[in-house]
Amino acid sequence: MRGEIENAGYAAFFDALIVGKLKLGQTLTQDELCKVLGLSLSPMRETTTLLEAEGLITVRRKVGITIFYPDVKFVGNCFQFRGLLEREGLRKFAQTVTPAWIDAMRAEHVGIIDFVRQTNDMERYRVPVKLLERKFHDTFVAAFENDQITVNYARLTQKMYLLRLHNLNAVGPANTVTSMEEHLVIVDALKAGDVDAACDGLDRHLQGVLHRVLTT
Repeated sequence: MRGEIENAGYAAFFDALIVGKLKLGQTLTQDELCKVLGLSLSPMRETTTLLEAEGLITVRRKVGITIFYPDVKFVGNCFQFRGLLEREGLRKFAQTVTPAWIDAMRAEHVGIIDFVRQTNDMERYRVPVKLLERKFHDTFVAAFENDQITVNYARLTQKMYLLRLHNLNAVGPANTVTSMEEHLVIVDALKAGDVDAACDGLDRHLQGVLHRVLTT
C-alpha cells in the first residue's frame, strides 16, 4: 500500500527496532543513533525531524533522543482509528467483492494457518503472516479510493506493527492462528453476502488483537 514515508533513515529506524538494535523507550544520543542507522549528521537531522513529527521520538536538549513507548492510551487510540477506517472500508468493499477474491483469500489463510502450526517458529512465519495481514486489511481501506486515507492508514499500520515488539507473545503461534481464523470468519460472511456479520467479525477480530497485545 502506498503511504509509507520514503526516507532511508526512517526505514532504517523501523528496521533497527524490528531486529533489536533499538528498543522502545530507549534514550540515546544523536551520535549513537547515527551509528545505529548508518547515517551522517545531515541526513540524520532530516530523519530526526520526520520521526519527531510522527511522534516516534522525543528530542530533549541535554537528555538525548527518546524512542516512543506504546502505552495503553496509544494502543487504544490506534485500534480505534483503525477500526473506524476498516469497518467503513469493508462495507464499501463488500459491494464489489468477487468469488475469486473470496476463494483466493480463504485458500491463503488456510495455507498460512497450516504453515504456522507446522513451523511453530516466529522467525520463519513472521514475514509471510505480515504480508497476508497487510493484503487482507489493506483491501478494505483501498475500497475508499482516497489517497489521503491511504497515506494515513499506511503510516498507522507501520506504527502498529511495532506493537508486537511491546509483547512478542501476542504474535506467538497460537495467537497468530487465532487471528487468521478470525480473518476467515470475515471472509465467510462476505461469501454469504452478510455485510453486517462481516463487520461484526472485523470488530471482534480487532478487539481480540487489542486484548492479546495488552494481556498476553
